Amino acid sequence: MIMDTKVLEKIGLTRNQSEVYLALLKLGSATAQQIIKESGMHRSRVYDSLEKLHEIGLVSSVVKDFKKYFQAVNPEKLLEFVDEQKEAVKQILPDLKQLEGIKKEEINASVYKGKEGLKTIHSEMLKEGKDVYVLGAKGLIFTELPYFIPNFERERIKKKMKFVVLYDKQEVKKLEKDTAKMQFFEGKVLPKGFDSNGVVNIFGNKVAIVLWKEKYPTGFMIDNKDIADAFRKWFELLWKVSE
Repeated sequence: MIMDTKVLEKIGLTRNQSEVYLALLKLGSATAQQIIKESGMHRSRVYDSLEKLHEIGLVSSVVKDFKKYFQAVNPEKLLEFVDEQKEAVKQILPDLKQLEGIKKEEINASVYKGKEGLKTIHSEMLKEGKDVYVLGAKGLIFTELPYFIPNFERERIKKKMKFVVLYDKQEVKKLEKDTAKMQFFEGKVLPKGFDSNGVVNIFGNKVAIVLWKEKYPTGFMIDNKDIADAFRKWFELLWKVSE
């Protein structure tokens, strides 16, 4: 029966070491030349593997008639080898945990297409229930989602969610002031040259970046506290230089 080396590789041996160990089990006591012939491996790989196997106690050697013979230890020794590996890991585990530090937060991201995607993003705002910071507002949600936004506004006001908005232009600010119920609402206009096709919405641990192209929105939402906090800081910086 030809045994696969993968099992031995799983316990920490390399493929070459596994091949040499299995060849020795088959041959019994053998010289390096006999192992090379049996395994079909290059001599340097055989010698390197024998040295390592001898070092970890899975191969023994003896000199007879001026020749060095190698022999694989009893296969049950493999169980001891595995136990030794586990014990070594246990000893360094506290240091590894300390090195790991605070578990890194995962970054989840989703893409939303069209007006339905935009509705989903706004529904996430309500679900989050936190104040919303809008960078580059264009007022298009009022013209493109005329039936959805009134319901959204009612829920937002009910939850006392504040909207802090930086508009692209003064005309947009006037449009929203005439259209929206200005409760829990504060807005300024960005300096000239800051307008773009994108709108950034920051709420809770989420950031939703919406690209408006020919009134067809595409949204990209990131769920990560560190990223949301960073965007909020940049928003605050722009807020100070806006009117």
